[in-house]
Amino acid sequence: MTDPSLFASGVSYTPAEELIMNHIIESPQEFLLQSIQEVARGLGVSDATVSRFARHAGFADFKALKAAVAARSLGPADKMSASIDGGAGDVRAFLRQQRENLDRTLEGLDVDAFEAAVVALANARCVLIHGKGAAACVAELLRFRLRRYGLAVELLPAGGSELMEGLAHAREGDVLVAFGFQRVPAEDQALLDFGAKAGCTTLLFTDRIVRSGGGPAPDIELYTYRGEPRAYHSMASAVALVDALVVAVGARLDGGALDALEQLKDLKRAYAHLLPR
Repeated sequence: MTDPSLFASGVSYTPAEELIMNHIIESPQEFLLQSIQEVARGLGVSDATVSRFARHAGFADFKALKAAVAARSLGPADKMSASIDGGAGDVRAFLRQQRENLDRTLEGLDVDAFEAAVVALANARCVLIHGKGAAACVAELLRFRLRRYGLAVELLPAGGSELMEGLAHAREGDVLVAFGFQRVPAEDQALLDFGAKAGCTTLLFTDRIVRSGGGPAPDIELYTYRGEPRAYHSMASAVALVDALVVAVGARLDGGALDALEQLKDLKRAYAHLLPR
């Protein structure tokens, strides 16, 4: 990932320029291997727009932009090293950083969006959840928690034709949940696009700083802060936000959620002799 501070601040970027900026921030190694023509073709913009963006962002030309990105690009090892150098190797320092991430998440919380997510999940015909990479663990947590309320919840495959087969069952009244940390994966872009066409409610968890001018927009967006661009990106604040959402959904369901949990407890008691110890 490239640090967004690389680009000139106080500038009004066009939607197309924001699209280019996001591409560089999210996929710097890919960008460094591309020509102006390849960047333009991949993003659906003109060559002139890419060239103009380089100057608008504070660089002499496209070549100078690529040189700056090469100098500032960060891979996973770089981010981990930066976190360790910053004291994250000390468990107390690391946990204090997570507390700060939670505070920043709270500051950026859109209460109306959060409430809309609660209502959508509580009233959904079915909730279909997609998480890729590190986000898969948060997706599984949301699936596990919501199913305990007796809600119809499915975890979609990570990708490929299996994902399309699962997505094909989505109908009006369903909620499609995606995670777009650092970038929105191509699979989730397809999910958001299909959801809008199928009449589903789409919910996106994100930590994006720069908003892209292209791509399908979710109906509901929930922001979680996971650390500075040069730091290790923890899932602690994302997990906390998911748990807060689950508790709020339970409160919205009122007695229904408690009844489902009581039934689960009764089942465990009745068949305790069959369960592994």
